Amino acid sequence: MNNVFIDTENVSKSRNVCTELESPDSLVGPSLGMITGPTGRGKSEFAKHYATNSNAIYIPPMNIRSATMLLREITFELCKVRPGRSDNCLNFIGDEMSKERRLIIIDEADLLAIGILEMLRNVNERYGCPILLIGEDILKGRVASRRRISSRIRRKMEFGPVTQPDIVLYFRKALQLNLPPQAAAIIHKHSRGDWRPVLKAAIDLERAMRASGLKEITDSLVKDIINGNEENT
Repeated sequence: MNNVFIDTENVSKSRNVCTELESPDSLVGPSLGMITGPTGRGKSEFAKHYATNSNAIYIPPMNIRSATMLLREITFELCKVRPGRSDNCLNFIGDEMSKERRLIIIDEADLLAIGILEMLRNVNERYGCPILLIGEDILKGRVASRRRISSRIRRKMEFGPVTQPDIVLYFRKALQLNLPPQAAAIIHKHSRGDWRPVLKAAIDLERAMRASGLKEITDSLVKDIINGNEENT
């Protein structure tokens, strides 16, 4: 199986959000963005891929985050230093943004304390650095609870569920196999909009086909794989 990243409709829409936040046009008005959706939709994979292929920085999830910890992580990704004090972090961030305006992507922002979200809003305003918050649906309520934050959200996007065409495209690129419509429908129903069951089904199908010598995916094989996965959950 190839390790591939596919351009789904969600990816295209998310990329447009990032591009708008990075644009000089966002210096007029707010430059905060928010992408939300249930876990498993592919939000984090998009964020990591976008940061890897642009000058944006990606701040991965951390179980415990204080304001200083987050500022240090941002500073490290921007400047490769981790100052001990928040004011020193802010100085580095300000200097870096004056040289090159870069998008800061914060993953699992729904787990941040409201005071840290306020801090990010302040950093965004003070230094003009675009910030994209990514999280589960609870993030929408947390942002809405503070007018000072919600009024500064330039773009909001809901990361939708995995579609059947997404699954077909993934199998074609990752396994170089054509997924028959009925088989795709079975996997799509099993996934419930989540990428993880799709990936698990792809791994199991590849293993089963290699063991049996099959060259094409059959509906019956897919049903056997899906039924086996459901029995083990």
